[in-house]
Amino acid sequence: MNKITVTNLVDFGRKTPKGRQTLINSLKAPKINNPDDGGGDYWISALSCLARVFFNNSYNLIGDKIDELIDKIEDAQAKISKDMFQRNIKILQEFEDFDFNTLKPQGKLTAFKKPKDKSIVAIKRLPLFVKPHHVYSFEENEIKKIGAIWFVAKLNGFRPEELAMVTDLLYRYLDINYSDEFEVSMEYCIAVDVNTPSHISYARIENRDIKSALLPTVDEMKKLM
Repeated sequence: MNKITVTNLVDFGRKTPKGRQTLINSLKAPKINNPDDGGGDYWISALSCLARVFFNNSYNLIGDKIDELIDKIEDAQAKISKDMFQRNIKILQEFEDFDFNTLKPQGKLTAFKKPKDKSIVAIKRLPLFVKPHHVYSFEENEIKKIGAIWFVAKLNGFRPEELAMVTDLLYRYLDINYSDEFEVSMEYCIAVDVNTPSHISYARIENRDIKSALLPTVDEMKKLM
């Protein structure tokens, strides 16, 4: 089976019974790249820029990227390309005055590499693909902790329970790969829907402020395998 992206999970939950079966069948077929996979090429201009700003606090990067995309719109011939660049600009404009410090702990963050062999989280034998923008360690009250941020994009955004599903998956990724050495931070395990924009930490799921659709979605997918 092909790896299952967050967009696959979200699309499955939104489809009719017939559409769900079609999606499952497509996941069993040879892989066809989908640019809208929660972090695909379609949104790469905005997502990569926001990821750099998050870690480097280089807010000028947003304005620079907007100017670059405006130039690309003027040079582009195809409407589909112009629309793509404009949608990326719209995302970046939403974050021009955003305080990225609210998404991360104070103090020094140590970035981790994200090897491909750690990118699959298996839940009930389904290979779910996790691609956070940053995984980092930090210290809090003399406790070594691990956190992560994942900027995700989908046209018209995610519903709250769908974004919570992304956060839930991210937390499981951290728990599987890093919990032997670090305490996984619930507060700083965060998925950000850049189209809304909104964000959800795992702490909100743990405190039952919001429900994750992850396990119900996996259960429904398994029924159709």
